[in-house]
Amino acid sequence: MGSDFSNYEELVRMKIKETGEKGISQQELARAVGIPARDVAVIVKKLIERKVIAKKAIKENGKNVIKLFPLRNSEVKLYVKLETVNEIPCMRCGLLSKCGDGTHISPSTCGKLSGWMLTNIGGA
Repeated sequence: MGSDFSNYEELVRMKIKETGEKGISQQELARAVGIPARDVAVIVKKLIERKVIAKKAIKENGKNVIKLFPLRNSEVKLYVKLETVNEIPCMRCGLLSKCGDGTHISPSTCGKLSGWMLTNIGGA
């Protein structure tokens, strides 16, 4: 299901994008794209994690309904010198593979990263 799954993912993303500000419920989405609801749930979770779509509770006919909405893609081109990236402490850290938001080892609690940021980009 590998390449099929990525095709389904693109189909789901496009269908949600088509709905725009109106949004679409997950059940409606599964019917519209003809994919099993369980597969749609997995795809939706991935798209939310990647910040491509968002789930929001809205009032519709007096009822709370959870709908999926596309997030605006504000593309920004950013050019960075490779030397600058190599200076970031994370690039030499032995704990990089265990580091992440919400984990025990996290960028938000890393003293080395905080110190580097204050020294190198704090006054930017």
